[in-house]
Amino acid sequence: MDKALREAAADAPSLNDYILRAVRRQMTLDAARRLARMGPLDLGGGGDAR
Repeated sequence: MDKALREAAADAPSLNDYILRAVRRQMTLDAARRLARMGPLDLGGGGDAR
């Protein structure tokens, strides 16, 4: 295993836990980038507010 990866995973209970957290973080960043590329949402009007 790469030294940088070992050092990064040192605080995690296990390598699997570290990898899972890294994948979740990357999925969140990817989703945020996709949302940022979308056009603005038209939230005026409609909806359930009364």
